[in-house]
Amino acid sequence: MVIEDLKALFLKKENLLILILTIWLIIGFTLFSFIEFFSYEIALAIFRPLLGFCVGFFVISLVTRKDLRELNWKLLLLAVGIAVTIVFLFTGIWRFIVRFLYRFGIISYILITAIFYMYACYKYAFKADEKAYSLEEPKNHILRWIMFIGGTLLSIFIIRIVAIVGINWARRSPKVVDGLGLVGIIIMVIMVVLAVIGILTLIIKRLNAWLGVFFLLVTLLAIYLMFSAYYALGSSGNTTSDLWLQIGLYLFDLGLIIYTISTIIGEKSEKISETLKIMKVDAIIMWLIFSKAAYELAAAADPRIAADLLNSVLGFLLFIPLLIIAGIIGIVNYGKIKEERESAV
Repeated sequence: MVIEDLKALFLKKENLLILILTIWLIIGFTLFSFIEFFSYEIALAIFRPLLGFCVGFFVISLVTRKDLRELNWKLLLLAVGIAVTIVFLFTGIWRFIVRFLYRFGIISYILITAIFYMYACYKYAFKADEKAYSLEEPKNHILRWIMFIGGTLLSIFIIRIVAIVGINWARRSPKVVDGLGLVGIIIMVIMVVLAVIGILTLIIKRLNAWLGVFFLLVTLLAIYLMFSAYYALGSSGNTTSDLWLQIGLYLFDLGLIIYTISTIIGEKSEKISETLKIMKVDAIIMWLIFSKAAYELAAAADPRIAADLLNSVLGFLLFIPLLIIAGIIGIVNYGKIKEERESAV
């Protein structure tokens, strides 16, 4: 699952251009994440050309409705020409568009990562349930019950602990109490409601064991968003614990970037293209890389932008409804899967 998706990104020659742009993004992202240790001018010099190339490749892929691997050298040169133009344009009007670029970038980035991360959690949870179901009886029944009950309770417990930790940290910022406490409660309530619905489906002999795994996977993103909120509201930036938290958030964000890109690549191009209709998979990836680079660049350029805070707020605004939607859709779809399993016996 995850390993196969990562192999597709790092090992397949057809994805070489995407890999190069991803590494380019990671280098710039690393510099901006620890900008206090690096030169802003160097980080800026790395990211500006990346923005141009992403726009160029995005436009070409969107207009031609082709993935980058399908482009001939003429179209690639056209993309490079667009990239050079964009770089010069950004250089001239940079200070006038920085705040717009940030808003566009952060909304786009969070939208793409939240949707694909939630979809990946949904997909991997179903695959885990499928593997457990394929075991011999009664092992499969026991394991699936453990997955459902254990995963649900453990997820709620983790969310609760993280919220408590955040509240204790709130001695430096009372806002963390209101933020983390309320968000933690909302997430736990949603999980409980979905779990209860999953239990009620037992009446029609459907054990939604996948929900436990799904809850555990989405809990990781919830933890990241909650700690991002703490770092934005409660961190002084001058302590060792703040530095370790900054490193932890950086590593998770880095993993989220690679995870999202590899997940998009790992899905069948035809399937995603048919769903979106207006763009190919590579265009989505170009949009994702551009969005991440744009908001990191703009946030560093304008210290008045509360990047971590806005990231967390927008993340939760998408996370909570997506959690509800994915849970309900999964429970409904499981009925179809149950029927397919029974018909295959």
